[in-house]
Amino acid sequence: MAMALTVGQFLNSHNVDFSLTRHKHTDTSFSSAISAHVPTSQVAKAVLLKDQKGEFLMAVVPSNRRVMIDKISRMMGKQFFLVGEHELTSIFQDCEPGAVPSIGQPYQIDMLVDDMLFDQDELFIESGDHENLIHVDAKQFHKIMQDIPHRNISGYRMMFSDGHEGRHWEWE
Repeated sequence: MAMALTVGQFLNSHNVDFSLTRHKHTDTSFSSAISAHVPTSQVAKAVLLKDQKGEFLMAVVPSNRRVMIDKISRMMGKQFFLVGEHELTSIFQDCEPGAVPSIGQPYQIDMLVDDMLFDQDELFIESGDHENLIHVDAKQFHKIMQDIPHRNISGYRMMFSDGHEGRHWEWE
């Protein structure tokens, strides 16, 4: 699988210029960046959240950062929680399990994007599989994220020297 069909149709229907960057099979956006030899700050990672009413929100942050769920909840005026892996499979049916694309529009999911992604010259977006990233320049990223709200919604990640992620610390 090269890219989720829904994502490809969305990009083509919006005349987005992109290319695919292949990498070895990985399980996280951060690992995808390392494998593809691109800066981790330029890979957009999607984290799906759900409120108490069952409404979804896709938070998109750089792969080297973490989503600050408490901050998003305060911003939005309602409590959000992480969506479980089992639920992701039913929402993103044309994607490989655990490979959430960083584009919510074709799935009718509201989005909130971290400001840091708008500071990049080029970006890599998760494609819905574990072996490809969608590569766009800043202009095309802005086209994709047109009318999508963006705020400071990410914090630092703590990594151990062996590359494994440690406890998440949150600074504002």
